[in-house]
Amino acid sequence: MSLAKIRSSVCGQAAALIAWLALTTLPLPAFAKSDTPTIVRDAELENTIRLIATPLFEAAGLTGENVHTYVIGDKSLNAFVAGGQNVFVNTGLIMAADNVNQLAGVIAHETGHITGGHLARFQEGLKGASAIAIAGMLLGAVAMAMGGGDAGMAVMMGSQEAAQRAVLAYSRTQEAAADQAGMTFLDATHQSGQGLVDFFERLSSEELLYTTNRDPYVRSHPLTRDRINALSGLVEKSPYKNAPNPPGLDDLFLRMKAKLIGYFQPPYVAFQKYPLSDQSLYARYARAYAYNQQHDMGKAMAETDSLLTDYPNDPYFWELKGFLLFDNGKIVESVAPFRRSIALSPHEPLILLQLAQALIAMEDDALNAEAITHLEMANRFERDSPFAWHQLSIAYHRAGQEGMAHLAAAERFLLIGMTPQATAQGRHAMEKLQRGTPQWLRAQDIVMAAGDGEMPDENAKSKNRKPKEQ
Repeated sequence: MSLAKIRSSVCGQAAALIAWLALTTLPLPAFAKSDTPTIVRDAELENTIRLIATPLFEAAGLTGENVHTYVIGDKSLNAFVAGGQNVFVNTGLIMAADNVNQLAGVIAHETGHITGGHLARFQEGLKGASAIAIAGMLLGAVAMAMGGGDAGMAVMMGSQEAAQRAVLAYSRTQEAAADQAGMTFLDATHQSGQGLVDFFERLSSEELLYTTNRDPYVRSHPLTRDRINALSGLVEKSPYKNAPNPPGLDDLFLRMKAKLIGYFQPPYVAFQKYPLSDQSLYARYARAYAYNQQHDMGKAMAETDSLLTDYPNDPYFWELKGFLLFDNGKIVESVAPFRRSIALSPHEPLILLQLAQALIAMEDDALNAEAITHLEMANRFERDSPFAWHQLSIAYHRAGQEGMAHLAAAERFLLIGMTPQATAQGRHAMEKLQRGTPQWLRAQDIVMAAGDGEMPDENAKSKNRKPKEQ
C-alpha cells in the first residue's frame, strides 16, 4: 500500500482538511520511540504479528498481503480498524495480554469488522472536527509506519479521544457480528476463542472499577454482559475450545512482549516482572533493553552476550547487539553484529536499513558501495520509506552519482508531501541522468506527480552540464 493511496482515500473523506507537521529525521534503532503515539517499526515484532494475523485474514477470505497491521506505541489498551484493510494494535494491548490466544482473539474480532463492512461508519463519522482529527492521526500514523526514521504526525484538531469515540465506536449489533465472525475465523484456524472471552472479561471488570479512566478499547467497542455471555456460548460449542496454540506462537509472543516491556516500560517495571533470578530468554531480553534505558551499557551488553552464547544463530539478538552499540555511539563496533544479523536473516529491510545507516555514519567512502547495495535491497521491500531514500541520497552523493542522489531525494520529498522540493530534485535528476533510462523516466514521473504538470524544456541545454550518468 502506498502513502499516496492512503492520502487519497482518507483525505478525500475528510475534505482534505488535514494539516501536517514538518517531518524530522530520527535515527533508526530497533524501534521508533516518542512521547506521542507513533508506529513501532521492528523486524521481529512485525514478523510475529504477521504470523499471528495472516492465517486469520486468510480464513476470512482476505488476501493476507493486502491487509496491513500496524503496532502503535501507546500504553493504552486499544485496537481498531480504519482506512480500509488496516488493523491497528497498541503496544499497551500486547503487553497487557496474558497469552498469544488473547491477542489472536482481538485480531480475529477486528478482522470481523473488516469482513462485515463496518468501516462504512467511517464515512458517516467524518462529519465533524473530531472526525477530521482522527483521520489526521491515522494518516500520520501510516506515514510514520512507512517512513521508519522519518516521523510524520498530523495536527490534531480537537480531542483525540473524542475523535476516536466519534469515528471508531461501533454499534452493539456490529460488535456481536464481529464476535461471531472472529469465532468463525478462530475455528477455521483451529484456535480457541477462550482468549477473547478472557480478555473481554478483564476489560469488563476494569470498566466497573475505573469508570472515569476506561481503556479506549472499551469506549470504542462497548462491552455488555449479554455480549460476553453470547461469545462464551460460541466458545463452549467450539470443538477447539481447549485447542493448544499453533506451534511456536507462544514463544514468539513471549519474546515480543518481553521486548516491548523492556523498551517501553520504565526500567523498574521490567526488573520487577523479570528479576535477576529469572534467567529465561524472555527475562534477559527485557532486561537488556531496560538497562539500556538506564544508560548502563555494560549490563545491557552482558545480558545480550549471554543470549548470543545460548542462541548464536538468532538474528534478532545480533540485531540487538548492533542496536545497543550504535545507540551508545559505538558505530564502528555496531557494523559487525548488524552484518551477522543480515547473514542469518537475509533481505530483512529494517535490519538492512540499520546496517546501512551505521555504514554511512562512519563517513568512509570505501563503504559507500556496500551501503548502497543494502539500501537498494531494502527499498525493494520498503519503497515507501523516506528514511531509506534519504540515506540513499547521501550514499549516492558520496559515490559521485549525483543524478541518483537527486532522484533519491525526490522520492523522499514526494513521500513526505514536500512537493516543491520533490519537483526541484526530480528536475535536477533529469538533467543528470541519461534520457530514456528507467531512472530518468522515474524522475519524470515524480516531476509530473509533484509539480504543476509542466515538464522542463529539454532543448534548453546547460552550458556547464556534466556528462550524463549511465
